[in-house]
Parts: sequence; structure tokens; C-alpha cells
Amino acid sequence: MASRRILSSLLRSSSSRSTSKSSLIGSRNPRLLSPGPAHRAAPCGTLLGRVAEYSTSSPANSAAPSSAPAKDEGKKTYDYGGKGAIGRVCQVIGAIVDVRFEDQEGLPPIMTSLEVQDHPTRLVLEVSHHLGQNVVRTIAMDGTEGLVRGRKVLNTGAPITVSRSEIKSQVGTFSPFDILV
Repeated sequence: MASRRILSSLLRSSSSRSTSKSSLIGSRNPRLLSPGPAHRAAPCGTLLGRVAEYSTSSPANSAAPSSAPAKDEGKKTYDYGGKGAIGRVCQVIGAIVDVRFEDQEGLPPIMTSLEVQDHPTRLVLEVSHHLGQNVVRTIAMDGTEGLVRGRKVLNTGAPITVSRSEIKSQVGTFSPFDILV
């Protein structure tokens, strides 16, 4: 509500300035604006028009009704591709692991989680870069000791998620601000 008041007062002050400019157009000073067909409105004029439209519209009118029924509005869905594709580790440098996939369709988008198969512990990787030639650079979420080239990696097709029960069991080990990141 306060932001709408600020926007409308800004609009009123800018419109009063523009009317004072238009009164100066007819003056004899050649350095001032002169009326003519080549004179165009400044880009800020369209911006101020949008601001005026926003500040004068009511909150009820801003939400457009949708014709399709909205189901699962609160549920987050991710449209990550390549779910189930198998890649192979091609390079390991500390926590950075490069994974090569066979085809372009199996290439995971950035921020997708991958799981290393046949590893003694569960090792989750997160895609951070596409290097080209069907290779992605990932960051390991655990130690990479014992990880060798050629090991199979499964594309989960979703970002990294943590269940609430895991967070509650780890409450004493980190601050509440770590959850927000």
C-alpha cells in the first residue's frame, strides 16, 4: 500500500514537471524544446505510464482469472530433462567431477542432481556447467575418495532435495540460516 502511494506521488511530481516544460515551449529561448513533428516522448514517459497504471489499479484487478482450473498450486514441479540417462565419470579433480553422456537428450540441465552408481557410499553430484561435447561439470556433495573414471552416473532428473526429517535430525549441527541457502 505504501509503495503505491510513493509511486502515485512520484507520478504526480513528474506530471507537474512535464506541464511546466510544455509552458516553456512557446518561449523565445532557442535552447528550449520547440514543438515539431520530430519530437518524440522520452522512454521514461512509457515507464511512468506503466507506473501510473500499476498505482491506480486495485489489487483485486491485478490478478487475472485463469480459465483452466489450477490443481496442485502449492506443489513445486520441475521440468528437468534426461531423467534416467546414464553417463560416465571422465575426470575427477577434488570435489569437481566431469561426467560424459552418450547423447544430447540425456544431458542434464544445470542444478540437476546426479547419483554415482556402484560407489561404496551414496555420492550425489550437482551439475554446475555444460562444457560441451556432452560433458557436464559437477560438484560432489561428499568426498570423492575412491571415485574412478568410467564409473556410471545416473541422471535423477530433479534438483537436490532434503527431507524435513533429515533437517530435524541435524538441527544441532548447523545454524537455522544454513537451511535458507
